[in-house]
Amino acid sequence: MAEAIYKPNSDLELDGKLMISVGGQLIAFGTSAKLTVNTDMLDTTNMMSGDWKDEAPGTKSFAVTSEALLTRKTETTSAESLLHSQLTDAQLDFVFGEFNRTGDETAGYSYPLDTTKTSYTGKIRITSMELTGETTKLKKYTMSANGCGPLTEVPAVPAG
Repeated sequence: MAEAIYKPNSDLELDGKLMISVGGQLIAFGTSAKLTVNTDMLDTTNMMSGDWKDEAPGTKSFAVTSEALLTRKTETTSAESLLHSQLTDAQLDFVFGEFNRTGDETAGYSYPLDTTKTSYTGKIRITSMELTGETTKLKKYTMSANGCGPLTEVPAVPAG
């Protein structure tokens, strides 16, 4: 097997932003987005395993987390709308993927999903909302949600 060659300036993914969309809208003014996928392992160790533990894959689960700045902008996915979803036990559609900025400062920006990159979709239920005020004027929040059902991988579509 040939040794891999790494070129940091050309091999790293530097374009686009990994972001979370809920109900078709990006989490407004997000500062981080995280998707965690877990597989519970079933212990299948038995007397024939020798001195080694054996495992088989079991139930899969996923969770998403986002930190964002508080906004008064209405009709967005904001702390207020996410907290309302948690209080009403709503199940929400989400997408985790790479979004690219288009537009300019004067007209404003939009962030379409980059379909040339793999993304992930499913349903989530908000499990935790943490609102934070600090000595700076910025107010922040952290949202955590667990997946409900399967996480679906959406393959990249070649540009063309």
